[in-house]
Amino acid sequence: MDHNQPFDLQAFFRKFFQTTDNEELVERFASQSRVLTLDKGEIIYQPGMGKDTTTFLLDGVLKSYIISPGGTENTYALWFKPGTAICTMPPLVDIPGAYLKTLTPCTIIDMANPGPWRLAEEYPELYKEILYGVGFLYFGLMDKLRVAYTLSAKERYLWFLEKYAPIVDKVPQAEVAAFLGIQPQSLSRIRSELAEEQEGVTPPEKLSEL
Repeated sequence: MDHNQPFDLQAFFRKFFQTTDNEELVERFASQSRVLTLDKGEIIYQPGMGKDTTTFLLDGVLKSYIISPGGTENTYALWFKPGTAICTMPPLVDIPGAYLKTLTPCTIIDMANPGPWRLAEEYPELYKEILYGVGFLYFGLMDKLRVAYTLSAKERYLWFLEKYAPIVDKVPQAEVAAFLGIQPQSLSRIRSELAEEQEGVTPPEKLSEL
């Protein structure tokens, strides 16, 4: 992303929408949005900030998490794909302790109220976009639950290495451990085991020389 050039919000939303070419809707979204550059560790959303918060990720890594009554952070999503929309859904805003935070320096589009949920009353075609986004979140959460309840700690980390390959070196290991539900010490041991396994593998080019 070229930060030296003005960002074209209209072009972004024309490309973003999957099910409509309504130019009036594109202009409405663009007029209510602004591009922000954030440092690592900034809170984008937290309880009490409003019920219609919408964030579009342009670059960087974000995490969504819930703080338990005991004060533990439970990360339920990591966001890293450019163009991802994180829209605070009505069922989620009533969960105490729900947060959205930057894990790396990020560039986002921040959309002011009213967000997609309220605008859908004025532009019904938006419901298709919302359902598409909700489906994406749902299947992502179901996949994470499958991993959490059916795979060993090592298998969970291997899943992370595959599915989150673009951010493996960008996310602190403590955050990876929390996301996967693995103790940091266990993750360090798993990483050491995998490194040893890699060292014990003969590269294909060497095998051809035998």
